[in-house]
Amino acid sequence: MKKVSQLILTTLLFSLIAGCGYTQKVVLPGGIRTIYVETFKNAIPAERIFAYRSGLEIDLTNAVIKRFNFDGNVRIVKDKSKADAKLVGAIISYDQEAIRYTTLDRPQELRLHLVVDVKLINLKTGELMWHEANFSGSTLFEPNDEQGLRRVSAASDAVQDLARNIVDRTVEDW
Repeated sequence: MKKVSQLILTTLLFSLIAGCGYTQKVVLPGGIRTIYVETFKNAIPAERIFAYRSGLEIDLTNAVIKRFNFDGNVRIVKDKSKADAKLVGAIISYDQEAIRYTTLDRPQELRLHLVVDVKLINLKTGELMWHEANFSGSTLFEPNDEQGLRRVSAASDAVQDLARNIVDRTVEDW
């Protein structure tokens, strides 16, 4: 019985030691370790501006920075001259579409899409590392509240989804 216990303990110890070298850190090409995130621009066409929510570009910029910090693969810097790469983007669409209708043909469930044109530029070489002309984040919501609180919450959810997608595109594609 003592030998079985020792064998289990030895196996467990080797399993723990073998797992110690594992990391989820990513090394981006070109030695990219720091990134500067420019404030996203509002590039929604004037004829579509009615759907726009004020402050969205600041919310998105902050969400992307927060997501990079959470991810931990690159470090955010506030001074562009100290960055290895720069993320630049513009919001090009903020739309909602009905997904489901009630029996009275009223929208019962909506999808909110937030679309950006975004690129990552290597500041050491000037090389365009990646570019997505129609990169999106979205969420579903039910529009049946009087104050529009679900619509505000949905915008926040779409921003978070898009921020996650941008960071994932940056660090997981390598």
